Amino acid sequence: MVTNNPMRHLHNVGRKSGPAGRIDLAGRAVMMAMALLTATCAPPDPKAVLRVSDVETYWVLDPTRTEKKFLAPAVRFRVENISTDTLIAVDSVAAFLREGSPDTWGSGFFRLTEGRKRLAPGAKVLVTISSDARYTTEGAPEAAFANPTFKTASVKYFLRVGSSQYVEFGRLPIENVIGSKDARLLLSRPSQEFTPKDPTTR
Repeated sequence: MVTNNPMRHLHNVGRKSGPAGRIDLAGRAVMMAMALLTATCAPPDPKAVLRVSDVETYWVLDPTRTEKKFLAPAVRFRVENISTDTLIAVDSVAAFLREGSPDTWGSGFFRLTEGRKRLAPGAKVLVTISSDARYTTEGAPEAAFANPTFKTASVKYFLRVGSSQYVEFGRLPIENVIGSKDARLLLSRPSQEFTPKDPTTR
């Protein structure tokens, strides 16, 4: 009975005695615990843990077996984990717009981590996102840029970590070229004939 007196005194401090006081104290304890749990589990700010570099924009040709060609805008960039933690859920989305319209024309999604794949501290991932909206053209793809109905496009790209909100990392106009810099460089190199190696030399 002696051990119950301090507890009875605690319940009565600053409140009415009885069941209502005990419920109020328990409710506050639950609220404090939930607030602490929320603070410890809050998702990180994507801009505090991720860095974007090497951003480029261009147009891509979707594969087709007909004379029609499908031309879609795309954005490519590298994402680096600049934190000291391994990130287990990182996603990116891009919204594409056409000149003269504030509405999104098309969009794309890229998952940087999936399954057992993680983003370790200092690790970099190459992200490529193309739009699900596209132009239909025939003939030389480059001729589409000179077509009177062609409208230039731009892109906004976002990243999120875990359950965070998507945060915008940049916006750029789509460059009116076909293929990434690496692809264009590869295509510009002259083809070289294969010369068999002399088996007598090393």
